[in-house]
Amino acid sequence: MDYVIRPVKRSDLEAINKIYNREIREGTATWHTEEWSESERLDWFITHTATDSQPIFVCTEEGGEDEKLLGFSYLTDYRGSRGGFKYTRESTVYVDIEYQRRGIGKQLLSCLIEEARRLGLHVLIAWIDSSNIGSILLHENLNFERIGIEPETGYKFGKWRSNIEMSLLLDFESHDKS
Repeated sequence: MDYVIRPVKRSDLEAINKIYNREIREGTATWHTEEWSESERLDWFITHTATDSQPIFVCTEEGGEDEKLLGFSYLTDYRGSRGGFKYTRESTVYVDIEYQRRGIGKQLLSCLIEEARRLGLHVLIAWIDSSNIGSILLHENLNFERIGIEPETGYKFGKWRSNIEMSLLLDFESHDKS
């Protein structure tokens, strides 16, 4: 199957919410415990697309008028990207459970890395539930390094959850130092 990675469209929001809300109900890739409403997802979309500094990408099946959204990825301002944080973003990837382990996450994360370089960013940060071995290995495969652990900082499904913090230093050096 051929996949297409493209920028998000407003019409993708329902499918994005379906993937994300399933993860809230059944998974640990997010520690949110309340499903997102359509209006919350629209607010997220508007915030991320107001500038090019927080891009969102989706992966769909190639061809056909009834394209199926298989996953999405996005960059989020790190600590508000205030001052010294303006060259850092948090990277996030979600893939529909039916399409995991098919290389979609790698394509989406690779696209984020390319976009981060195009934007002149210096570091990408990822926080990953310590039990999510697939995501940790995906990030390591794309040269992210484990830089820390946040032991038992979350609580979901009746147990304490730990976060692995990962970082990718990008190859971009010529930043405006102002």
